[in-house]
Amino acid sequence: MRCSPQLSHRDFVAVLSRCSTRAHLEQLHAHAFVSGRAAAQTTTFHLLRFAALRLSCLPYARRLFDATPNPNVFLYSAMLSAYVSSAAATPSAHAHAHGALELFLRMLRRGRPAPNQFVYPLALRAACAVGVRLVRSIHSHARKSGFCEYDVIRTALLDGYSRYGMMADARKLFDDLIERNVVSWTALVSGYARAGKVGDAIVLFERMPERDVAAWNAIIAGCTQNGLFVEAVGILGRMVDKGFRPNATTVSCVLSACGHLGMLKIGKLIHCYAWRTCVGFGSSVLNGLIDMYGKCGNLKGARWIFDEVSDRSLTTWNSLINCLALHGRSECAIAVFNEMRDEGVEPDVVTFVGLLNACTHGGFVDEGLRYFELMQHEHRIEPEIEHYGCIVDLLGRAGRFEDALNVISNMRIKSDEVIWGSLLNACRIHRQLELADLAIRKLLELDPNNANYVAMLANVYSEGGLWEEVRKIRKSVKEENIGKKLPGCSWIEIDRKTHRFYSGDDAHPESEDIYDTLDDLAASMEL
Repeated sequence: MRCSPQLSHRDFVAVLSRCSTRAHLEQLHAHAFVSGRAAAQTTTFHLLRFAALRLSCLPYARRLFDATPNPNVFLYSAMLSAYVSSAAATPSAHAHAHGALELFLRMLRRGRPAPNQFVYPLALRAACAVGVRLVRSIHSHARKSGFCEYDVIRTALLDGYSRYGMMADARKLFDDLIERNVVSWTALVSGYARAGKVGDAIVLFERMPERDVAAWNAIIAGCTQNGLFVEAVGILGRMVDKGFRPNATTVSCVLSACGHLGMLKIGKLIHCYAWRTCVGFGSSVLNGLIDMYGKCGNLKGARWIFDEVSDRSLTTWNSLINCLALHGRSECAIAVFNEMRDEGVEPDVVTFVGLLNACTHGGFVDEGLRYFELMQHEHRIEPEIEHYGCIVDLLGRAGRFEDALNVISNMRIKSDEVIWGSLLNACRIHRQLELADLAIRKLLELDPNNANYVAMLANVYSEGGLWEEVRKIRKSVKEENIGKKLPGCSWIEIDRKTHRFYSGDDAHPESEDIYDTLDDLAASMEL
């Protein structure tokens, strides 16, 4: 790349925009240095932004910043923006967030230049990745500096508080906004959804005066995260009908919903859309496709997507291992795990949940115990409740109840419903009524008003012929007004429409015909 020493500022920026590699950038930087242009902070500003945002070369950008004697507020903003953008796009999010906060603290200590309305939102975005105490601290500093009157800062604070479930603080900031834009509405919708208040999120979404793709993604993700999978798919249909084009975030969220619902046809349609519109090349979409095909039982499709991925992340490996484990392909799941280790990919907590599930479904007790030890001693991963649940389930299914109880008593964390539920399932398989009684009573201690557990206890006693105990339980249910047992639910997809059925349900518009058909089937089976 040849650069004339007489380049004007406009020509310099034009040449910079045509750079495509770091070598080009370094050549232009050298030209700026030789020509004396590098001393100007406007030149540094353009070089820094190009290095960080276009070439994703954060260390080079930081060297440019550190070489500037007295950087102005625009250079601080550019460097903070580079850190925040890198934190959102890379696995080193925490480190980049700390880099941004260190730079912001340096700015405050030096006193000049002072932060402005563009600096505070960037610092708040970095603080969101570290902790709510930092968000509060920056909020306090902005208030003392007189910058809290700016809507852009209030919106950043709103997003920060909502990310940590502090919805009262977030809502107050939202209500105090002079002009509410789609960003502030979306931040509050996302906050309610993350806090599990998906009903409030939906109400707020319906009240939005205008929406963009990010707003649609917020409510679709909120429904998916809170188990409203049918609603998530339905909102996608509304989004498309309104003329909005789904992006990679939309696709990955809806693929997750399709996987949970077993809606393979719609999942395939979304797969075709992703490839046709070229949004299907990101890791989130590829992992979503593996997960969707796997959960829908199409393991060939999941494996085909996996084999097509050239740069496999840990999440990609985990998705395939979990899919294989879910469908009882235990040996295949273990083989994929060994393949992953051979390629030098370090497993994490999610990997071992899938691996231990595979051992449980395959009845590989010794292998499961060996992997449990491997996780702790070789990979230095502390077991979480899901790992303990897998081990208890593994030992219980094998009838090794004494070992299972030893695991529970030696757990470093408090046992919960996952643990005692796993033990109860094994007790029912092996008809260990006394131990089943213990497991159910532990479950009732955790959730005394859960009618499902009360019904289980009655079933255990009835299986053992202890009818007097059954009578006492039923009497206590009536006297203590324990809530109704949650009905079982199933669904089926017909002509791209999902039909849900609950136990004893007669609300479906075709329920009469459905029950007639079931009666006919039952009669034919008796014959």
